[in-house]
Amino acid sequence: MNGLKYFFIKHVWLSCLILASASSVMAAPGAHGPNGEHLADGPTTSMHQLGRQADGSVLMPMATQRQLQILTQFVQISMTAEYVQLDGIVRAHPSGQAVVQSSSNGRLDAGAKGIPLTGQVVKAGDVLGYIRYQDTAFELASQTSELIAVRTEAEQVVRDIQRLQQLGDLAVAQQLEQLKTTLQRLNLQEQVLQQGLEQPEVLLAPLTGIVHAENISRGQWVQAGETLFEIVDPTKLMIEARTVDPHLLTTIESATVEHDPRIILQLIGHAARLKQGQIPLYFEPLAPAELNATPLIIEQPLRLRAKLKQQQQGIVLPTQAVVRNSANLPVVWIKLSAERFLPQQVQYQVLAPDQVLITDGLGEDNRVVVQGASLLNQIR
Repeated sequence: MNGLKYFFIKHVWLSCLILASASSVMAAPGAHGPNGEHLADGPTTSMHQLGRQADGSVLMPMATQRQLQILTQFVQISMTAEYVQLDGIVRAHPSGQAVVQSSSNGRLDAGAKGIPLTGQVVKAGDVLGYIRYQDTAFELASQTSELIAVRTEAEQVVRDIQRLQQLGDLAVAQQLEQLKTTLQRLNLQEQVLQQGLEQPEVLLAPLTGIVHAENISRGQWVQAGETLFEIVDPTKLMIEARTVDPHLLTTIESATVEHDPRIILQLIGHAARLKQGQIPLYFEPLAPAELNATPLIIEQPLRLRAKLKQQQQGIVLPTQAVVRNSANLPVVWIKLSAERFLPQQVQYQVLAPDQVLITDGLGEDNRVVVQGASLLNQIR
């Protein structure tokens, strides 16, 4: 009887020991790969110390996890928008750019506030400078002679009008009216000639914006049609991007600037002609006021993230969940048990500055480290 009791107790004790050993290698829920393989299928008897193990996993006590604020979550496969990256450059909007040119030859002179500097803000209608005509001696003599002739003729007409007015009722009304018309024409002609000889051309700012002027100085000789000032409205800009994929012309929904996602861009259209073998795409900021926080400069290169209309499947994770291993490959850390973590190589796409989409290497319902992955990655 005692032998039978001893055999029964020993059998129960061995069974409990086997169950306890088996439970020590059982993984936490969701500890499997993208194809359903079990990620914890390996002996754990050699794991007698904390830190990095021979198989690349990490053992970390719960107390240390709380101290390092290691957080995990179960992941699910979901549908999200597809994105592409485009290289772009900032261009001036046609309605926010203007040039100031001289209409005739002359010398540049400053206004009351001086010649504006590059970067100075001006308002529409501000005087930027003057062009003072510099005719040759022959042209000046010719214009002066013509002005004298006009003035002499006008004086003669005035005398004729006075003579007719003295005749009273005997004066011919039609002849008097013709003389008055001639006098009016001569006065206007005199004003035009006088303005051409004495008054300079005024250079006015056509719109409010930032002045850009290079290699100009007071007194320099200016040719007719020469651009002296360029004014750009910083709140009216456009982005030019290029692509070789014609499919994107109808699938782009919107875009953002990579270094500042607050700048949301709307696709205006595309050019009808290739540029250097690529299709130019043109975007316009939806909220120009946002540009004050992060200004865009003309000819500044940008990286755009264009959101497409079609959807793609994957697992959305915080950006900090993806780290690089010693081979510089992207990995995420999966929690296999209460104190064991295993790195898993993945492929991903960037959705936003704080989100990535895992497209390969991670299975559904895995328990992934979403905070503190970089700390786990540093353990040796």
